[in-house]
Amino acid sequence: MSLSGKKVVIIGASSGMGLATALAAAEAGAKVTLVGRNSASLEKAAAEVGYGSQAIVADIADEGAIVNLFEQVGNLDHLVTTAANLAYSPIQDFDSAAARAIIASKILGPFYAVKHAAPRLSKDGSITFFSGVAAWKPFPGASMVAAANGALAAFARSLAVELAPIRVNAVSPGVVETPSWNGMPEEERNAFFENLGNQLPTRRTGQPNDLADAVLFLMQNGFATGTVLHVDGGHRLI
Repeated sequence: MSLSGKKVVIIGASSGMGLATALAAAEAGAKVTLVGRNSASLEKAAAEVGYGSQAIVADIADEGAIVNLFEQVGNLDHLVTTAANLAYSPIQDFDSAAARAIIASKILGPFYAVKHAAPRLSKDGSITFFSGVAAWKPFPGASMVAAANGALAAFARSLAVELAPIRVNAVSPGVVETPSWNGMPEEERNAFFENLGNQLPTRRTGQPNDLADAVLFLMQNGFATGTVLHVDGGHRLI
């Protein structure tokens, strides 16, 4: 199934995996709309993507903004949501506001997006969510992220039945080298990637293009729905 001429909306497209997906979709001939919260970074990303892509500022956790987004977009063929506000902490110390932010971005946000995009999606179109390895590989401090990722995977399976023949899937990334890690000192960050990569079956951590390739596969494969595609280097296995 070709993406040539198809309208693709990517929420969380300013950087990292979302931007890589936007680049790949545009190169495949899609008409891409990049969505994010920060106007400056979003415009920079759209300029990098090129191919006549457009940028629309919207916060996935703001239902009013999502309503306005799809009023501007109109009909579309594929929706991708990558946006996330993640936080890690022992549960007894977990900040309630941080927990609400995770739920808002990973559960309520995709709900808003699907609610308002579904009536405009083509019947041979698709929705792709971003879940994550924490749902399958628990580790201390990640319980809220794991819960949100697991819920999003279940949401995809349920919607695949409810919205059929529109296809609904999720990708589940492992550790991917994106700007979201830039808060960690560079030397510490590089050591973390190297040490973890050496433990993975792939012997490396992920790159944004690894996830972009997976999303494009799900958008273009007309027989894939209700599934979680694990793109984690085998992280959940170790």
